Amino acid sequence: MFDPADARLAGTFSQRSKTPLQTGSLPVPMQRELSWWLATCQDNGERVIDTDDWRRWVVTAAEAAASGLAAGSFADLTLAEWMAAWSRKFHADRGRLAAPGTRARAESTMRGLLPRLAVRYSGAPWWKHDLWCLRFDPRIPRRAHEPHGDAVIRWDDIEPTWLREGAKFYTGLQVESGQITWSTVFQTHVFAARLGGFALSRGLGRPALADDPSQLRAVTLDFQSFLRQWRRERPARGQARGGPLDARSVARTLRFLGNFYATMTDCRHEAAAATGDDGWLALGDGHGRLVRRDELAAERAIRQTDDRNYISDTDLARRLQYVELLGLPRGQVTTIVRDGGETKMAGLGYPATMRAWLIQALTGRRAAEVLMMDFAPLIPIPGVDPATVPEGGMIARLRYQQTKIDGAPETILVGADVVEIIREQQAWVRERWKLGPDETVRYLFPKLSGNRKGTRAWTTSCYDQTLRRFSAILGLRDSDGQPLSYSRSHRLRHTKATTLLNAGAPVHVVQRYLGHRSPEMTMRYAATLASTAEREFLAMVKIGRDGRQAGMDRRDMLDILQLDRRTDRILPNGYCLLPPVRSCDKGNACHGCDHFATDRSHLPEIRRQLAATEQLIRQRQDQHSARYGEPMGDSNIWLEQRHAEIRSMRLEISALEALGDGTAVVRGPGVCGRAGYQDAGPVSIAIAAKPEAP
Repeated sequence: MFDPADARLAGTFSQRSKTPLQTGSLPVPMQRELSWWLATCQDNGERVIDTDDWRRWVVTAAEAAASGLAAGSFADLTLAEWMAAWSRKFHADRGRLAAPGTRARAESTMRGLLPRLAVRYSGAPWWKHDLWCLRFDPRIPRRAHEPHGDAVIRWDDIEPTWLREGAKFYTGLQVESGQITWSTVFQTHVFAARLGGFALSRGLGRPALADDPSQLRAVTLDFQSFLRQWRRERPARGQARGGPLDARSVARTLRFLGNFYATMTDCRHEAAAATGDDGWLALGDGHGRLVRRDELAAERAIRQTDDRNYISDTDLARRLQYVELLGLPRGQVTTIVRDGGETKMAGLGYPATMRAWLIQALTGRRAAEVLMMDFAPLIPIPGVDPATVPEGGMIARLRYQQTKIDGAPETILVGADVVEIIREQQAWVRERWKLGPDETVRYLFPKLSGNRKGTRAWTTSCYDQTLRRFSAILGLRDSDGQPLSYSRSHRLRHTKATTLLNAGAPVHVVQRYLGHRSPEMTMRYAATLASTAEREFLAMVKIGRDGRQAGMDRRDMLDILQLDRRTDRILPNGYCLLPPVRSCDKGNACHGCDHFATDRSHLPEIRRQLAATEQLIRQRQDQHSARYGEPMGDSNIWLEQRHAEIRSMRLEISALEALGDGTAVVRGPGVCGRAGYQDAGPVSIAIAAKPEAP
């Protein structure tokens, strides 16, 4: 415990009130508890308390102790009991009830003290408490960098009691064994809340779920049906509101059910002793197999890339165009062009949020990875002088916090644009925290309130909330009329991954860049969009557009078309390389089409077609002269198209003859022979010719 007169407490007084907090009217144990808590806040740099609020609490606590309501410790009463005493005191002094805001502030003040005292005074394991918080209980296992390190998990909203205590035991066991991290605890709490809702609705009052083990499978199927129909009208804490659960959420909850009961079955004796509930001893082998393997595999099958996670170049450019408004100082007005007209808008004054979002867009990092970066995250590349690197080149290595995948890479190469953004953020933090040239804080994006020492990073929830508010103010729409949102910033990661893969970057390079441990994880981000399907197909077969060799033989060409289930593109005289997403509406115009490819095996057929076309022209010219008494002119539309076919076939024959023996494929050798390219024949033949050996 600490002396109330400890000099370290001076920094905990509110700047609105310079009057010291007098605690002499309190019993000595309460004085020590309050001093200890204030010193803890001071040491952690958590927040500056409001002495006006605590002055009223001191009077309330003193009266409670004098009346015997509290025996001399703040821990003697629950939060609800303390708030009742505070309300009575407020009404006695003011003759009215406190305003909602005043009451909420008083409750928040006491809420910071009581959980810490409960932890300190209790000898129970950390997982036994209904409130879990890393700041309150140092015994909870944690990583060096926790994205949700400031969050609180409340278990008292889960019923029935047997499930709440069992879920706490199970989750604590998983955390202590390293099976899950603090961030995953939130998901476990959500899954347990869903199971609790089912247990209450079905009247399941014991861990065994059913008297007859043969009915366990029916219980599991009933739970699955319950999840699919649940509308979440009253969601548990931390659970999103909205419509029914999607298929992936159902599968993940079933996975939790299977893992939970498998673990509790194996540890049923320990669970019964730890929770004080002998009902866990009734678990048997059937409980360890509640969920079948195929149902667990369904979660992986459901995890497919959604094209909606990809941000098009146009939409991303529009976001980048307006993101400067996010960092513009408040009150500073600028003119923007929106919906075809000029609009004046004031800045929001969040430069750190703007820079974090830009780093996400440029690097594809997760939000937590950016917000929890060290204050100095840049590492020089040995042997690289940034001054001599061409524009767009990599000049430094960026170290980020890999908080999701243990053992995965945690650095990437970045260019001058990212380096400049980081330098600006460093300067902004130094100015805001009044740091000297050699002083630093822990994180590049420190939390803006309750963080006087800069030891806590900005949370993703606050970050997303700011982005949602900015999106609502801006009111942008995409080409489909849907809102262009800056939140849900994980889409930037999908977009970066898809862009790299569609640009031809090797999978192992993208895997390293994204910080994945396996290529399977990387390919979840590979979204080949309809707009890029043609480009991807052409890149795969390495085909040029001007009659050059395609770089593969006809056997590979046949394999590709067959593997792609496009055997309808195998023609009598070659191959149609039109992408699968497109259809042909040009009839028999293959010879002049740049999607037409062929090889020497089709040379006899092309020669036969050339001779047949020439013979057909002579026949039609004779018929025209006999019927109309004059020859068919070269401007005749039918004759013009036949002459174009002849030019294209002659170019194809010349190109194939120039290849010599072999199985090489050429694409579009007759393009220059179609209408409008009458004088380009020799050029096309030269292009199609086999390159000379060096």
